Formats: sequence, C-alpha cells, structure tokens
Amino acid sequence: MKNLTLLLVLFNALAAYAADLPSIAVADFSSDLNTRLTHGLPDILADALVNSKRFDVYEREKLNTIMREQSFQASGFSDPQTAVALGKVAGVHYILTGQIIDYGRETRNFSGYGVNTRTTFYRLKAGIKVVDVKTGKVLFSRNDNAEEKVDEGQSMQSYDTTMDTKLAEEVSAKLVKALLEDDSFKAPDNAAGALIPVKITSEPGNADVEVDGVFYGNAGSDIKLPSGLHLVKVSLTGYEDWSKKVMVKEGLAFNVALTKKVDARIEINKN
Repeated sequence: MKNLTLLLVLFNALAAYAADLPSIAVADFSSDLNTRLTHGLPDILADALVNSKRFDVYEREKLNTIMREQSFQASGFSDPQTAVALGKVAGVHYILTGQIIDYGRETRNFSGYGVNTRTTFYRLKAGIKVVDVKTGKVLFSRNDNAEEKVDEGQSMQSYDTTMDTKLAEEVSAKLVKALLEDDSFKAPDNAAGALIPVKITSEPGNADVEVDGVFYGNAGSDIKLPSGLHLVKVSLTGYEDWSKKVMVKEGLAFNVALTKKVDARIEINKN
C-alpha cells in the first residue's frame, strides 16, 4: 500500500512539474533547396526537445493541421510575425522556425595505380529562431552545420539516403545543446514543484520517512522530496516518532536519532 501511495505521489508531482514547463511548437522549415529535411529536421528537433524534459512540445501533426486550415506558410526567418500568429493559434509560449541554408554533396574521383575510388562529401547547414509568442521578440537565433565524408568504390553510384538522417541528427544535437544552454531557456534552480534529492539517515537505520502524511521511502535510501516547506516524519516500530517542519532545498541532509519507547508500568505496593 505504501508503494502504491508513493507511486501516486510521484506521478502527481511529475504531472504538476510537466504542467509548468514552457510550451513550444516546432514548425516545418523553409528552404530554396529541394529536400525533405524541411520536414525531417524539425521532427528530429522536436524529439530532442521532448527528451530534454525542459519543454512541453506541441504535437507536430496538430501544428501542421493548423497551418493547413489557417493557410500559414513555413516562413522560416523571413516573417517572425507569421510565427507569432501561428503560435497564438496553437496556444504555446514559443514557436521554433528554421531554414535549410545549405544541403548537398560533392564527389571527388581518384584513378591511379590500378585503383579507382571516389570520396563523397555530404553537407547540411540549418538555422533556427525561437520567437516569444507573447512579445514577438526573437529570443534565440543560431546556425549550425555538419559534414560527413564517405570513401566509396567506383561501382557505388547511388545516393546514400541514410546520410540525410545522420547529418540532420548532428545538426539537431548542436542546435538543441546551444538552445538549452542559452540564458533564456536555462532550467531554473529549485523549480517549483520539482523533486529534489535529499539525504535522510536514521539511528537505527531504515526508518520510514513520511512527508505531509505520505510515505516517501526509508531513511538511508535515495529519496526525492518536493521543494518547499513540508512536515517530515521519521518513524520506526518500537521508537518514538520524530517530526519536524523542514524546508526542502538542494543539498538538504540530516540524521534523526530515534528514542526507544519506554513502557510505562504502574506498580502497586501491597505493603
């Protein structure tokens, strides 16, 4: 029963934390080049932002439906106001737009010493902008590129389609890393509702730890508690309960020395 209660508490805490995440929508990119990466690269970026646990990412298919219904065009860098309008319809805090700036390959052949080889250089360069839907300001703008070299036999003439995905993943990783490190999007310390690791030990060990009447685990084990002021209770069979209001914050650690219960017996002197 205690384990079930703990799971419910953790689920509710994480749900509340997720609800506080800033929402972002990733639109299809624009490009003067003929490439499916105008859709593929934003998909990879959206997945990376989901996995970062720092944003509530708007579903891309829903966004594309809105764009079709409202006759929005993927404007990339050219028109931030269009991005703002799209973001307001979607009801998100931020919208990420982008552009495929350069994409292609170059092949260099070599023939000599009885050997025919060729080296193909694949390249991709993309840029993104993140617009604050409420203010219309561009909060983040960055270009990144990736290049891969493949040595092939002269008989291999087909285009390596898997290289598109590899290049897109490399560019996406660079862009997302820079975005998450930007001051505008850094995760706040001790975010409200966040679960914070604390170190609670007891003597004797393995005592039950309750917070606001809910069991969270045993002393000495890895425990994560919600930030803020909470009533912490430490208890163990045969010992007096210990309880105190504690401000849960980063680095919190304390030890509780429990007092053994003493049986109160009344002895009647018959003399």
